[in-house]
Amino acid sequence: MKEDVRALTKSQYFFKLHPLMVLAGWKVKENHLYQKPIRDPRHTLLILENESCGKMVQVEYAGELKYVIRMQNADQSKVSEDSDAPYEQLIERLEDLMRASDGARNLLRLRIPAGWTVAHHSLTDTNPDELAPDSKAWLFDFKRDLLKLRHDEERLLLDVEWYPECSPAGHYALKLIKNGNWDSPLEDMLCIHPKELAYEINAVLKKTCEHQYVDETGA
Repeated sequence: MKEDVRALTKSQYFFKLHPLMVLAGWKVKENHLYQKPIRDPRHTLLILENESCGKMVQVEYAGELKYVIRMQNADQSKVSEDSDAPYEQLIERLEDLMRASDGARNLLRLRIPAGWTVAHHSLTDTNPDELAPDSKAWLFDFKRDLLKLRHDEERLLLDVEWYPECSPAGHYALKLIKNGNWDSPLEDMLCIHPKELAYEINAVLKKTCEHQYVDETGA
């Protein structure tokens, strides 16, 4: 049964978004792809754009809980299309399409509202508490730079690092930077568990949906 989208607050909208593995280089132009089917007059639910490779991914509702996943070039010539994706397979097929074009491994799924560009993403859900000190995962999953999300219009950068790099004694460091001012971050927090990190990332992105980081001048 579909829910009605008309009464959603900005906070409700954010938490209804389906977590999605969006790869580096892709900008979320539009996102109304929800975890559950919602009664919504929109035909286009998701638009991702990658200017560097000149491609666009689009998800459209085709009726009867069927969806069209389309990848096309900047000139709108079609690269590939999945025209009969059932709702329960939609995210898997969408991510498979993106992985096929990029060759990326499994990364942490994120709720990313419209306006954000994934500048870098190598963040996984590997739990550091479950790793042996000599595990090779420290070298691959816990490098210094793990995630950078950029919102050009609001001049925001969400940055996640593991510090010290590749060290079992390290921790996640999350910062939200505005106008490139690293000396005075809007958010600055440390955590160790990936579930805690995911919670903090969600909290920051939800606040951006609610425009809580806009100053009195509107900047």
